[in-house]
Amino acid sequence: MELKRQLGLFTGIMVIIADMIGTGIFMTTGNILGMTNNALIVILLWVIGGVVALCGALSYSELAVLWPDVGGEYLYLKKIFGNLPAFLTGWVSLIVGFTAPVATSSMLLVQYLNKFFMNIHAAGITSITGDIFWQKNIAALIIITFGFIHIIGVKRGTAIQNILTVLKIAIVAAFIVAGFYVLDSSAVHRLYAHYGTVETGSIPFIGLSLLMVMFAYTGWNGATYIAGEIVHPEKNLPRIMFWGVTITTVLYILLNIVFLMSTDGITIMNQDEIGAIAANALFGPAASNFFSITIAIILLSSVSAQMMLGPRVYYAMAKDKMIFSSLSTISKRFGTPLYAIVLQMILAVIYVYSGTAVSLVIYMGFALNIFPVLTVLGLMIIRKKHPELKSSYSTPLYPLVPIAYVVSTIIMMIAALCCWTITSAFAIGVLLLGIPVYYIWQHYNTGKSS
Repeated sequence: MELKRQLGLFTGIMVIIADMIGTGIFMTTGNILGMTNNALIVILLWVIGGVVALCGALSYSELAVLWPDVGGEYLYLKKIFGNLPAFLTGWVSLIVGFTAPVATSSMLLVQYLNKFFMNIHAAGITSITGDIFWQKNIAALIIITFGFIHIIGVKRGTAIQNILTVLKIAIVAAFIVAGFYVLDSSAVHRLYAHYGTVETGSIPFIGLSLLMVMFAYTGWNGATYIAGEIVHPEKNLPRIMFWGVTITTVLYILLNIVFLMSTDGITIMNQDEIGAIAANALFGPAASNFFSITIAIILLSSVSAQMMLGPRVYYAMAKDKMIFSSLSTISKRFGTPLYAIVLQMILAVIYVYSGTAVSLVIYMGFALNIFPVLTVLGLMIIRKKHPELKSSYSTPLYPLVPIAYVVSTIIMMIAALCCWTITSAFAIGVLLLGIPVYYIWQHYNTGKSS
């Protein structure tokens, strides 16, 4: 059985927005302000991040229309560079790219639930949600629940996904509108406030800050993983990529303006729960408590999106015998990649019990940028070497758009190597470990077929 084309333009846009708006926007701004000491630089970094993500999305759109099947980078790298790079991107997706964000979102979700119950003095519930063991249990249960939601049918899963994403957009938009309503002109000065000097030695940290911003923009390529399920891909995929990224970028920039204007920068510097802090400053403790529960709803959408997208990569790998062939099994009853979803469910739960949300975010950043860069470079290579491969969609302002994406991302990665050497080296180590795994798997498959 094959996956069917049954997802339209609206669902595709919702998937990208759901995949992008998650832990990053609610965890990073305070830390970035602490690293740059300048509110205006923070806003500028979020604008640059949106432009970089859009450059990546426009470049990917050409490949997605050329090869409109599930798998994303895995499919494109296999077509352009061969099996080893394709296997490695699938390896990183399995070990880090999708499983870790699911764990991160679910853990942060439980933390916000705990904050909500603490504020309403629900002692019995708080004793459970405040205990780290029970936090992990609840996070694991959330992952398992959404795993089963996406097992029982593509249309059922996407219907729930769309509802959660519409709620997510409504919550973020309401917060922005209400924030601007209560703010007055006296708060504008906070947008260009300085909390320290930005020296030459701080440049690597600015690059690292942009990498953290790009973590929040991760998911701009989400539609490519389900391209084989999008109806009229030649028409819908470029629109999905453009509007998904553009809508998210506008929301991010406006949300950050509200965050930075809400209170003095010293209060939010180096703080993870910046959304709750801003809500408390703008609307008072009761509204802050309400915001904690709405962020939990927002993160539910992120968990759902990741549980939907990741298994499509493992499904594509299994079809090519790059991983256990059972992962290409499509449920006859539900029409979904059953075992691929179960595998991601299991790995995400392992991450929940083995690490914290923050540590996962730190070591994910570097690894998640390697293969998108290689993929966009691949677009430029395939255009030059195989001009006969014509896509009905052409990247605007080519080659400036792909070059802008590649150069900016490489700069961020160099900054990460300078500032987060150990965690970046760990990410590289995870990647390199995939090489012997690939050859062992190839040997196993060769022996099995003979």
